Amino acid sequence: MRKFVAASLVLVLSVTFAEAEVFVGFLTKFEGTKMTVKKSKGTEPPEEITLILADNARIVRGKVNNATMKIEAGEAFEGGKEALAKQVRETAERVRKWTEEGKKGFGLGVFASIVTEGNKVTEIRITGGGKKKQDK
Repeated sequence: MRKFVAASLVLVLSVTFAEAEVFVGFLTKFEGTKMTVKKSKGTEPPEEITLILADNARIVRGKVNNATMKIEAGEAFEGGKEALAKQVRETAERVRKWTEEGKKGFGLGVFASIVTEGNKVTEIRITGGGKKKQDK
């Protein structure tokens, strides 16, 4: 019986550590394989963390599933990693200008849902931005 309990405990712990974490946050810096994210924690101030992009990471457009209230993966993000890095830089510059002017409510960076395994990012789901509205 002890062996069974010990084996069950080891199995549960190994599954827990291998499980992916999904959270939302704002991408504030994206250079090469390193990215800085302000991890959203409800009403608390966001926590700034640095993560590493996995070699096989997917960058996709996110779409909100209204039934589950979760962000799901959509089509591939046009331009891939380079386009995302450019969008993050441009957004960071706009945020810097707005804060220098004393404006509030603009945001912290590029909003995304991030899937990690350990400290490696395996998927980034970008929501909003990147597409210009067509003139009518």
